[in-house]
Amino acid sequence: MKGDTMTNSTLTRQIPDWTEVKFEDLTDISVLYCRLSQDDGNLGDSNSIINQKMVLKNTAEAEHLPNPIYFIDDGISGVTLNRPAIQKALELVESGKVRNFVAKDLSRIARNYLFSGQLLEMTFPENNVRCIAVNDSYDSLKQSDNDANLLPLRNLFNEWFARDTSKKIRAVQKAKAQAGERLTTVAIYGYRKNPDNPKEWLIDPVGAEIVKRIFEEVKLGKSLKQIARGLEHDKVETPSYRRLSVGDKTNVISYSRYAWQVATIEKILQRPEYLGHTVNHRTSKISFKDKRKIYNPKENWLIFENTHEAIIDQVTFDIVQKMRQHKRILSKPRFEKGHENLFAGLIFCGTCGSKHYFCAHDKNGRNLDHYKCSKYAKTFDRCENPHYIRKVELEALVLRELNDLIEEIQIDETGFFNSLQKRFEIESSRKTAQQRKVVLEKEKRCEEIDQLIQKLYEDNVLGKVSDERFMKMTQNYEAEQNELNQVLSNLKSELSKNEADSQNIEQFIKRIRKFTHIEKLTTEILNVLIDKIVIHKPEGTKRNRIIKIDIHYNFIGNVNKENE
Repeated sequence: MKGDTMTNSTLTRQIPDWTEVKFEDLTDISVLYCRLSQDDGNLGDSNSIINQKMVLKNTAEAEHLPNPIYFIDDGISGVTLNRPAIQKALELVESGKVRNFVAKDLSRIARNYLFSGQLLEMTFPENNVRCIAVNDSYDSLKQSDNDANLLPLRNLFNEWFARDTSKKIRAVQKAKAQAGERLTTVAIYGYRKNPDNPKEWLIDPVGAEIVKRIFEEVKLGKSLKQIARGLEHDKVETPSYRRLSVGDKTNVISYSRYAWQVATIEKILQRPEYLGHTVNHRTSKISFKDKRKIYNPKENWLIFENTHEAIIDQVTFDIVQKMRQHKRILSKPRFEKGHENLFAGLIFCGTCGSKHYFCAHDKNGRNLDHYKCSKYAKTFDRCENPHYIRKVELEALVLRELNDLIEEIQIDETGFFNSLQKRFEIESSRKTAQQRKVVLEKEKRCEEIDQLIQKLYEDNVLGKVSDERFMKMTQNYEAEQNELNQVLSNLKSELSKNEADSQNIEQFIKRIRKFTHIEKLTTEILNVLIDKIVIHKPEGTKRNRIIKIDIHYNFIGNVNKENE
């Protein structure tokens, strides 16, 4: 019947994708290779995967190519060699299973001059593979000498195009970053993208509570490993699985849905984004050929404040950063509850200025937690004394000092303010007077140098000073002037700091006024009120052993000159 007859022109060949094919017993394969990068997506439908497949299918039919199979790399740059489909295709080429390799044009295969040359001049000929690039009118079976001579130039142009495109993209990205536009493609843990505006971050209530929990547990003195174990015990999903749950893109790499890693928690604790800030230019790529990321120094980050709702407040964030700088030593077995590093980041050696290690220790059921100088155990540049102090003794002393200070301010806040202000004036007046004198001297010398350079210029024009002599002397004067300007900048900063003492006293009183009496110390209380605690070398021995301790408060420094 005519209705049952199908002509060759209307016959549609079903060409499979390589992921659907078993290659064990298959030979004489015709690779139909398609690739589309994110940048190519801007060039319209002509480069779409659908269009490429249609072109390659027509070519395979016209050339009667056997066993055609699609190999597709979608959304991957031609500069990189890390492409699943082409890697599989080349593996089949090396094993002798491929007879033909077809692409819409040579730039689909690669935009890397060396890689393209290796394929076309070595890999394909050595394995008897015919290569066809349809739009480039290239067919290795039919090429002339002119085609062979032009081929390297065409590959070189393809690489140049990739380099130029990459340069333009980087320029656009840099402009967006400097304008404060968020460049990250994935919202960090605790946030999710707004479905109506992917550039906007919204709070993920579940993730945000876990972020708060992590920060709070660090403030309580828990180690990152303890926090990770607690999250796993409570069956809290890892960030990658959480993103999967809320429908965001993710690469799930965790072996377990609840297997939290210390490195993951550490990254969470370091992110200014939890303060509500956008951070751009945190990483950069090595080159347009090498897509590996490198971390830029923090001073090169671009931070834009208050761009989304914060999860963590500034005080909590600062406390945690301070505590994270402090090292912790745990004796075996590893203790947990009752052995918290309460003074993390606050204790310093009075002799060498180094931070103190926290050492958790327990003997016969007795808590012997203590702090000691981190340089005492070093082989080189060793501190002369461990400056050992028991945590319980330090806790009692600091608690007493804080409550005494709170009581003093409650009784006579004005008197406390005036007393501190008078002390600052006495301490800084002599220093300030000296600094102002030095500032005047340095400014006078800068003016003299300007006059000397002007005189040198006039003498050089009149021929009294040679060009060589003029250059040498002006360089010396300018170097001296640059050094003077740096000193002046530092001195003026110091003077401004001294003039801000009254505001500092008010800031401290505002903080301590929140407390009427402290029953038990916490890391938050300590870090809100105290800048550092300095432990001096003990004097005397055994029962007569006396340790001098200086408590330096935030904004006002050491109030009581003698603490023992």
